[in-house]
Amino acid sequence: MPARRSDDETVNELLKLAGVSTGDRKARAWIESALAASRALAAQEPRPSPAKHNAPLEAIEQATDRLIAALNALRNQGHAHVGFWRFAARGPLGAPSFETPVVMSTLQVIRRAARAARMTQTGRPRNYRKQHLVNLALAFWARFSPKRPSSDAKNQFVDFASVFYERATGVSIEGKGHGIERQIKVALRRLPIEAQRATLLHVSPSKTA
Repeated sequence: MPARRSDDETVNELLKLAGVSTGDRKARAWIESALAASRALAAQEPRPSPAKHNAPLEAIEQATDRLIAALNALRNQGHAHVGFWRFAARGPLGAPSFETPVVMSTLQVIRRAARAARMTQTGRPRNYRKQHLVNLALAFWARFSPKRPSSDAKNQFVDFASVFYERATGVSIEGKGHGIERQIKVALRRLPIEAQRATLLHVSPSKTA
């Protein structure tokens, strides 16, 4: 586990790695906010596996299917159909006319929502939190660092992103499964977007190798 440092020490360390003056107020405020957001994100519960995520959604979809089928079948049972909707009309539905336009359409919306919210990928779920933290590191770099980032091990962005991740999570990237090499490569694909945002915000420094 990385040594615990004060926020000022952490911010100064990150600014120096990025080649940014520790007296740059905008850069300092940005990295402080990014660290706070990253720590809150890192403290959240891990993203569940697809099977665990989908289980309650599948239960909702199946229950909705059964209820829709039962209401459709009820139409063939004259007395039961009339009695059911007559009672419903005295309750929260207000009138028998709610049967088709409101009740059935609402059930269909619920079923579609359950299907749309399912996680369809297979295998190990992608680590969205880790990627988000590295994306934040790149966003800062694009806005304030005068240096060009790359995934080369000798490039200072790699050191910066690693320290940012460790200080935000309290977890060393040296541990098994904690490396961020893949996340750095994915984040760098966003560089043109982040550079454009930095230009629009008038905070983009000229880059050097």
